[in-house]
Amino acid sequence: MREPGRISTYFASMALVMAVLAFILGSAAYTPALILAIVAPPLSISCLFLGVWRISVVAIYFAVAALVTAPLSRELPLRIDYLLVILGVAGLALALLLYLGYLRAKRTA
Repeated sequence: MREPGRISTYFASMALVMAVLAFILGSAAYTPALILAIVAPPLSISCLFLGVWRISVVAIYFAVAALVTAPLSRELPLRIDYLLVILGVAGLALALLLYLGYLRAKRTA
């Protein structure tokens, strides 16, 4: 895998911030923040190929979660705020697992 550079790490972090912001602000009925959820995945996918795959995976997760929360709440018997909490906790668990894997890989290298 390619070694991540400073610029690709910056862009992946920017995509993660946009995706999390869209996820947090996505609880409103209509929000322009969902545009961030549309912009974040292509940026994350490009950074994924540049070696910053852990941050990119978390950014893609939160962007997809921001986009599917409202349609999913109509299909499931859950309120949207409960669904946001469940998806948010799952995203944080994913981020924690990837971070622990990063620490383990850094320690062995």
